Amino acid sequence: MFLYAVYFLALINIQSIVAQKTHYASQSNLNVRYYEFNITQKSINPDCSDHVSPVFLINGQMPGPTINAVQGDVVRVLIRNQLAPMPRQGDHRHNVAIHFHGIRQYGTVHSDGVPYLTQMPTQPGEEYVHEFRIVNQAGTYFYHAHIGMQEETVFGAIIVYESKLADPENNKESSSLLKAGPYAYHGERTILLSEWWHRPHMEFEKFLMGSKFNFIPEADSILINGHTLHDSIKATVAQCGGYELVPVKPNRTYRFRVIGATAFRTLGFAIARHNLTIIEVDGELTKPYTVNQLEVAPGQRFSVLLHTDQALDDYSIQVVRRWSDNVARPTNGLAILQYAQPSGRANESESRGIVRLKKPAVLEPPLIKAQFEKPEDEVPYWRWSNIEPLYGVDPVVYKPATRTIKLRSVDQRMPDNTTRWLVNGIAFSEEHSKDSPILHEIKSNRRQKPGFYDTITKNGYDRNLGTYPINHFDIVDIVIQTTHKPGEPCRSHPWHTHGHSHWEIAHGKGEYVHERDGEIQNVKNPIQKDITMIYPSIDPDLFENNGTRREAPVGCGWSKIRLIADNPGVWAVHCHNTAHMLMGMMVALEEAPELIPRYSN
Repeated sequence: MFLYAVYFLALINIQSIVAQKTHYASQSNLNVRYYEFNITQKSINPDCSDHVSPVFLINGQMPGPTINAVQGDVVRVLIRNQLAPMPRQGDHRHNVAIHFHGIRQYGTVHSDGVPYLTQMPTQPGEEYVHEFRIVNQAGTYFYHAHIGMQEETVFGAIIVYESKLADPENNKESSSLLKAGPYAYHGERTILLSEWWHRPHMEFEKFLMGSKFNFIPEADSILINGHTLHDSIKATVAQCGGYELVPVKPNRTYRFRVIGATAFRTLGFAIARHNLTIIEVDGELTKPYTVNQLEVAPGQRFSVLLHTDQALDDYSIQVVRRWSDNVARPTNGLAILQYAQPSGRANESESRGIVRLKKPAVLEPPLIKAQFEKPEDEVPYWRWSNIEPLYGVDPVVYKPATRTIKLRSVDQRMPDNTTRWLVNGIAFSEEHSKDSPILHEIKSNRRQKPGFYDTITKNGYDRNLGTYPINHFDIVDIVIQTTHKPGEPCRSHPWHTHGHSHWEIAHGKGEYVHERDGEIQNVKNPIQKDITMIYPSIDPDLFENNGTRREAPVGCGWSKIRLIADNPGVWAVHCHNTAHMLMGMMVALEEAPELIPRYSN
């Protein structure tokens, strides 16, 4: 029966792909970008340490191949799971699923890549095809695994160019500038920030979800484009190639795309003696805003303009930890921005795209180091109120909400001594529907309608479906409430919306109370993005009540985000701290299921 179900789901996927191909074939002006991702296992040592881990890779590399497209293109990605089958039946650790982070998937919810919501995981020996058109969005995105801690190594960039004028492939033989909106630049670089733990990821998952869990350990290394040196004194560069070298020409302007492909830490990012002018956040162009460092949360992306107006020299590209409580801020995340002579090896072809040059003989390069602000200068909400959307604030920000959903997260030690994050009292599990994904149940007319037998709670949760149903074109405000136990740290949480970008319209201290806080809109210039950081913001009045210290978890900061329900589907909303998501800090929106196309007979 199980094999029949797998076959049936694979057949449905193939039928869906054929239907899409027929649909896209009728539109001869569409450009199709085709990629093949072969998932294999290999032991690697990206930080030249004494630790080697067997990990999952795409086409044998980390980061994986970059997906390049122009707005309006069709992207087709064939995922082949070439991992060995697990010897024990029911062991799903070699299953894979890949999410295309920030791509809204209009009309293609089946390509979102969330196991048990939009598809079944792809098992060893199976294939899955994601096909989607990139509709009304351009900028910097990325893809990553959406099972366990696989995204530690299964990730890569997605670059969607605003037009052919911004696509370097169309300008190889031209000396003209690349253009995006009002911005022009000579070339671009992509910087992927990620984490590397000195422990196999499956062992790591077992620890996180098991009874011995006490806290999330810091990554042993922060990787820049897939490598660094864990310890420059003990390293053997021949094992991994050393630091990333990013060559640039002097007196030029470059677009740097910075991608937070981290699974845990929010990072500060800076380049020594160079200011960074923000022009894009999460795929949305912004008015130019210049900073000396970025705050990059897990899942967050920026485009910045960098002017190479310094002397010919080597400059550090560095990262530090932010919002790390008592953990030291410095990291070993380091790369090299190298000015090359105008006639040197940083020629026109190298000046566009990801550069993967190494400097193998140098363990401790004599770099000009970046300067970071002091820990005490870290403030909630960073510079967000000063970053404005390029084309003005969307008027929907000022309309009344159709509905408000409050998501209150509390970490709790369970009876079996495991730790789970409960959102409104429930720890989400992607595997709550192991037989078929929710989307398949909808498309095959086997799923009950929302609200059946009056199962929707006051907060909008449908106890029967295990989702938050929303109606087509609802203006939905989601209040994300973080909590802590008095005396324990209040954690930051980067929340991500699938299928939608959103606007952060308000935030506040302590606990959100709708009757008191419902009319607050204190974010000056809301920009549309798909990651919002919920910052620690403690209300001292919640610590004590009439001199008695409170023991129950209390609110320690909230943000209200707004989205438009313009995309029927089943969409995850979750903390992008991967461990927190695995422990249950996630919900699913069931959006206008009656408008999701059904399977044809």
